[in-house]
Amino acid sequence: MRLVTGIVAAMAASLAVACGAAAPVPAAQVTDTQAAIRGAEEVGAPGVPKAALHLKMAKDQLQTAQALISDEDNEQAKLTLDRARVDAELALALAREAAFRQKAQEALDRIKKLREETGGSKAAAGH
Repeated sequence: MRLVTGIVAAMAASLAVACGAAAPVPAAQVTDTQAAIRGAEEVGAPGVPKAALHLKMAKDQLQTAQALISDEDNEQAKLTLDRARVDAELALALAREAAFRQKAQEALDRIKKLREETGGSKAAAGH
């Protein structure tokens, strides 16, 4: 009887340790990832092909992480959320870069136009 009681006690203790060792739900990481995705969307990532790809990857990974959390695989969920957040941040950076490039090109176009206008008026004044 003591043997059975000892085995049951040992199993209960190991179960308690196993349950206690489970990683907590990464709620803060979910929130951070969702915020990074929203940020990328707001800056126009869906309109920039490379950024849109990374944004989609981030959204897919967020869904995978949420499924892992439902399955109580929080360690794997944390890793997946990290990848999702990094992809969302990359989408944000790519979208910002595209916007800056567009603004720079517009500025160069304005400068070129002004030079043409000024060069044309100097030539007319010299004749």
